[in-house]
Amino acid sequence: MPSITHFEIYKPAEPCSYTGEKLQEIMEKIICETLTPDGKDLNLKGYCIGPNGMTIICRDERVAKVRRLNLGGNRIGDAGAKLLAEAPLFSKVNWLELGGNDIGPEGIRCITSSNALKKVKSLNLYRNYLKDEGAIILANENHLEKIEDLDLAQNEIGDDGILALSQSKKFPELVSVALDNNFSSVEGKEEAKVGPNFKKLQSLNL
Repeated sequence: MPSITHFEIYKPAEPCSYTGEKLQEIMEKIICETLTPDGKDLNLKGYCIGPNGMTIICRDERVAKVRRLNLGGNRIGDAGAKLLAEAPLFSKVNWLELGGNDIGPEGIRCITSSNALKKVKSLNLYRNYLKDEGAIILANENHLEKIEDLDLAQNEIGDDGILALSQSKKFPELVSVALDNNFSSVEGKEEAKVGPNFKKLQSLNL
């Protein structure tokens, strides 16, 4: 019989369930495995590190050069989003993937008001739980003014949310928005298309 590989050591199913030394040990392996040699790309997609794992990553000096941060599918929730938003070590990040993380309105409020994430140009938040409340917070309170690409697909956003985003004045550099697979009506989408924030876009997916 062929020997069983030990890949699961490097990609455990749910490190988010660990704490203390065990968590530290697992996160150490994960960072070693996923951080590129130049320190500029950290791809944690699908590791399910949870908010516990975020407490470790946000304090690890090795991530200080990261430009591209992929946290897709990690179930970090609002608590993890808050940790990320308050982590000075991520101040060089300009590409941020946060899809599939159970982030809601409070989490997006933390991210949009972050001083550490000011350089982010591409923000992917697909498959979270922003709903109308989170979309309105994003539209009215965003301070990440360098954002060019924004993905909000599958966030249960209805007409109020997409209309607020279409009217927002908080995205001066925005060129592309994805809002497909949300809860907005045909009428809401048509109205949003002519909003000043969406009308200027090179790409709009409703």
